[in-house]
Amino acid sequence: MGSLQDFYRGKNIVITGASSGIGKDLALVFAGWGARLALSARRKELLDEVGVAAEKAGGEALVYPVDVTDRAAMQAMADDVLAKWGHVDIVIGNAGVGGLNPADRFDLDIHKRTYDINCMGLAYTLMPYIPSMIARKSGHLVGVSSLAAFRGRPNAASYSSAKSAQGVFLEAVRMDLRKHGIKVSAVHPGFVETPMTAHDEFNMPFKIGVRESSMLIARALKKAKPRFLYPWQMKWLVRFEGLLPCAAYDWLLPRVSGQRDDIRPRTL
Repeated sequence: MGSLQDFYRGKNIVITGASSGIGKDLALVFAGWGARLALSARRKELLDEVGVAAEKAGGEALVYPVDVTDRAAMQAMADDVLAKWGHVDIVIGNAGVGGLNPADRFDLDIHKRTYDINCMGLAYTLMPYIPSMIARKSGHLVGVSSLAAFRGRPNAASYSSAKSAQGVFLEAVRMDLRKHGIKVSAVHPGFVETPMTAHDEFNMPFKIGVRESSMLIARALKKAKPRFLYPWQMKWLVRFEGLLPCAAYDWLLPRVSGQRDDIRPRTL
C-alpha cells in the first residue's frame, strides 16, 4: 500500500483554517511529507508563521489571508492556486467556528455567523475546484465537520445543526461527483486539543491531541473514506446515542455532558 509519506509527497493540497488547531497541524504534517500547500485563514500573522514553518518542514507553501465567508476572495484564491499549480489533488475545508447558543438565550447573529462560516464557507472553499477536477477526472474534496452533527447537543443548536448540514451537503456532493472520478470525504472529529476546546463549559470525554488527530485524518484520506468518525470511543458513543429514543436522549444528554447553568451565547 505504501507509506503515508509516499502517498502525500508531491501532492497539491489546499487547507482552510490553517492558522491554528487541526488545519495548522495538518499543514505541518503534510509539509514534512513533501506536499505543496495552499493555506488560508483570516489571521495573517499566524498564517504567515505556519507558512514559514511548513517550508522549514520540507514542503512548499502559498498563503492566502482570506475569510472563507468572502465568496469572491475564495474564488480568487482558487484561480491563483490553479494558475500556479495547474491542478489541486486535495482540498480540505477545515475552517469553522464552534459555539454555544442556548435556546432560552438564543442569539440570531451567532446563529447566522455559525452557518456563514461552517456551511457557506465550506461551499465557497470546495466549489471553485470542481471544474478542474472534473476535467482531470481526479481530485479529493474534504470537509471537516464534527461528531456533534449526528444529534442535537445541549446549548448547541446552531453548531450541531450547521455541522449536520455540512455532513449532508458532503454526502450529496459525493454522489454527484462519483461519476467524474472525484472523491469526497466528511471528517467528523470528537474533542481535539485545539483553541476551540480550550474551555470548561461542558465535559469533553476522550479528548485527543492534535497530532494524533492529524495522523488519523491522513490515514483516512489515503483510504478515501467517505465518512470518518474519530476517536473510536466517541464514534461508538455517538452511535449508541443515535439508538436512544427522544425521551431518553433528552433526559440523559444534559446530565452526562456537564453543561453549566450560566452558559451564554458565544462563538468558540
